[in-house]
Amino acid sequence: MDTVTYIWHDCFVVEIPSATLVFDYWRDVDGSAPEAPGFLGSVRKDKPLYVFVSHFHKDHYNPDIFAWPALGFDVRYFVSVDVWKRMRHIVSRTSVYAGPKVEADRVVVLRPGASYSDSTVSVKAFPSTDVGNSWFVEIDGRRIFHAGDLNAWIWRDESSASEVQAGLDAFRNCLAPISGVLKADGSDSGMPIDYCFFPVDSRIGSGYYVGARLFLQMFDVRNFFAMHFALGDEAEREVRRADAMRTELYANASRGKCHQLSSPGSYLTFSSFS
Repeated sequence: MDTVTYIWHDCFVVEIPSATLVFDYWRDVDGSAPEAPGFLGSVRKDKPLYVFVSHFHKDHYNPDIFAWPALGFDVRYFVSVDVWKRMRHIVSRTSVYAGPKVEADRVVVLRPGASYSDSTVSVKAFPSTDVGNSWFVEIDGRRIFHAGDLNAWIWRDESSASEVQAGLDAFRNCLAPISGVLKADGSDSGMPIDYCFFPVDSRIGSGYYVGARLFLQMFDVRNFFAMHFALGDEAEREVRRADAMRTELYANASRGKCHQLSSPGSYLTFSSFS
């Protein structure tokens, strides 16, 4: 059985029988940022914990994650190059940094186009339309995609037609290498993505769902989860959460399901990931 839990903003926890994966931890389910978030209490310590950081923006990266090995977890971190540049003091044995430190051999640094594989997990870093990476992970037959800040960031209500087109072109350019991997067999839909986490953020105006819609039109996604809607005050977050859950605007029902998982700490279980 697999469990997908929404934590906050872009952070999701994917638990499968052999491992646990955490993406873009920023805050815990109550909006706080402790070194030991409450959700870790239900994460088993007898299996690997893989932690992914797509880029350095504060709503995607919290250096408190490097305190987790001291809690008894067997952690491996996958980080973008821009995060690595900002965390060298955390892996340095001689730095005077007083916060949590971690051994350098626990950290895998990947730039777009690079990949990592071991006997358990395979990770490929893809580009983003913002900073850092999007992630494609294969583990125990599951395929997982976390977009980070990859999206069609088009402010259609305040931009010229050429600016909107440039944003769409940049997004499609980032999708091309993803398509090259997923559709390497030449098929229209290619390899299916079992769990996909992707920004649906109405701060950008009336075209906020276009990136998700284009992604779901291009790729075979079995289970889609909107993210990136927890910025602003409580009232603003509620509006953005409701907007993101309007799955009818971007869903591709012929290929999979868009789940409305938007309450911090809520989760879904999957008896079969396929």
